[in-house]
Amino acid sequence: MTRMSYQVGLDLGSAGTTVATASGVTTNGRRQQAAAREIAQVLDELAQRHGESPSRVAMTHPLCWPHEHLEQLRQDLINAGRADVLFVPAPHAAAIAFDADVQMPEHSTVAVFDFGATGCDITVLRKQGVLLLAGQPERVEVGGFYIDELVAEHVIAKIGTHSRELVRSCVEAKELLGSYPEVRIPYVATSGEVREVRLSRLEFEAVVRPLIESVVDALERVAGSAGLCLPDVVLLVGGSSRIPLVAREIAERLQIPVMRAPDGAAATGAYLEAKQLEPEPSEEPTVEVPVPREEESKRRIPTTPFIAAGLLALVLGGGWVAHDAMNQPRTENTSVRLAPPGVAELPRISAPGR
Repeated sequence: MTRMSYQVGLDLGSAGTTVATASGVTTNGRRQQAAAREIAQVLDELAQRHGESPSRVAMTHPLCWPHEHLEQLRQDLINAGRADVLFVPAPHAAAIAFDADVQMPEHSTVAVFDFGATGCDITVLRKQGVLLLAGQPERVEVGGFYIDELVAEHVIAKIGTHSRELVRSCVEAKELLGSYPEVRIPYVATSGEVREVRLSRLEFEAVVRPLIESVVDALERVAGSAGLCLPDVVLLVGGSSRIPLVAREIAERLQIPVMRAPDGAAATGAYLEAKQLEPEPSEEPTVEVPVPREEESKRRIPTTPFIAAGLLALVLGGGWVAHDAMNQPRTENTSVRLAPPGVAELPRISAPGR
């Protein structure tokens, strides 16, 4: 039985590991171990599932990683029996997936705004056959974990009590406020009574606005370093970029379209790079051409150089028209408001001892 080869794209984030294959994208919780061990374990699990190891593997890495770090990781992978892993910068991977979906016009630019758990990485890329770095990328050392702390501190200051359960509820409330205007958070008061505290989206945005403004300031600096023109679009990547204030602040400041990348975009871009290195053979149907009858072959018009040149011009002309039609840029300008009516309510809790 002949097995089909398959390719894998990996994105090792702080909160989880995202795996992209031809079947789709999945994200698992990140195991507390070295990157090389994480990659080897993920690939071993894929080999058990598919019956063989992947033929090509590509993984993302932060653009700020020095060459020495990448070489050390490459050596660790070789020691783990994985010598064929391709490294792809994370912003390039996200932009590759975006370009595969929208077909960016040549010489257009995209600002990848990767607002994750531990920081915000901002990069401008220009399409010139391939995606090239434009301007000076920047990293702001604030991310989703820091936002979680700000929200928890704000709620704790309101109610005057603290617990691990309350901190976890504040993190859940922050995520729900992307879709609801208000969240009710249950907690156990110092008296032992179960109570609720309300956290509105407006209140949340007031708490995190200075932080959001700082990362948008960085975006303006990076965009300004890329040339005289602003990027054509800002691509939002990472869990913290789901905060509605982020897209709103960018659109108001830069006055350019803002688009949210699908979850796992970086892993998908890495998968596309791995697939490009080893395209799967396409199975074309076999067509039998009937043998011409003898009287038809006698009346065949001889192909002179002039006729061949004319046919070549006709084919090239038709091909150019088809190519031009296929490469017309498709612009998308989405403006999504996630504010359904109602109040989100976290699961109720019982007072201790009940």
